[in-house]
Amino acid sequence: MPLDAKRPVAPRATAYLFPIRKTDLEINLQVCPRRLARQLRGETCLVSMSARDSFVDIQCDPLANARTAIVLLHGLCSTPDELRPVESSLRSLGYALHPLSIEGYSFDAQADVQRATRSVDWIDAIERKVDALRATHQHVLLVGISAGASLALGAAIRCGERIDGMVLMSTALRLDGWSIPRWHFLLPLALYTPLGRFWKYRERSPYGVKNERVRAWIERELRTRRISSAGSSVIGIGHLREHDRLVRHVRRQITQVRCGQVLALHAREDEVASIANLGILSRGLRSATLRCVILDNSFHMITIDNDRQQVISETVRFAATIARARPEDATRPTTFPET
Repeated sequence: MPLDAKRPVAPRATAYLFPIRKTDLEINLQVCPRRLARQLRGETCLVSMSARDSFVDIQCDPLANARTAIVLLHGLCSTPDELRPVESSLRSLGYALHPLSIEGYSFDAQADVQRATRSVDWIDAIERKVDALRATHQHVLLVGISAGASLALGAAIRCGERIDGMVLMSTALRLDGWSIPRWHFLLPLALYTPLGRFWKYRERSPYGVKNERVRAWIERELRTRRISSAGSSVIGIGHLREHDRLVRHVRRQITQVRCGQVLALHAREDEVASIANLGILSRGLRSATLRCVILDNSFHMITIDNDRQQVISETVRFAATIARARPEDATRPTTFPET
């Protein structure tokens, strides 16, 4: 089932730039231009990405891209397939892509039962990867979706200036989307008491996807498999408990993030985590330039939903900004110019 199925034309996404120390989501916003005109040095090439609803011309420096490593962090108990569309586009531009599978976090197709490791072990694995890439690349960028965005923040708290930029997709530091049940406040009883010993979260419609044809495709996948492009059909209590610990840690320590550049992509109709999560980011990331893009025609899994081409183009544009930064500017916030 192809992902470019016919659908109604969506409204353009809304983009905001949060300058340093802006603490309110609704006040003092600067509208960020759709196109970022940048003067490039050295040899360049022109790359075109086209879709039914978008066309983006992006200039890139092949040598700078090759010196930029991008670590991809998928969602909880899932696989790198969640970020495959983004990975393919970035890889075609010459970036060094590293989809990360983490023991006890990622879905293990060889295991009959998925067993979680500690959330601190998840961050340890990312830190080891970042340190290894730092030895061979000029820039390191983290891209995470859903729980992967929380992991990226946790790694940034640990790694400090060793990380040059982050793309946070569908950040879920507060589970307050329209599909979250009213009894969600009782979840800690299941996570931290014997009451939840045998409880599991079962994925159900809409599977984080607004596009009905993609949703039907996911349903067909889950009839014959334990995993789909939108994640695992079942998430055990161990993974949920460690994810909760990760989120609590990130919310307590988010002001310690020293990454200079952050792009946050979030669907207005996210059924898992509302756009209030962008407010948490804007108040917490005090040392970073945070650019937020609100998507108008998707649910939680924005990489495979109606706005996926917008997600890809925004990520590619952001990666180019990181790749072209001089080493001495790697941790210095950049102002996006107006056009």
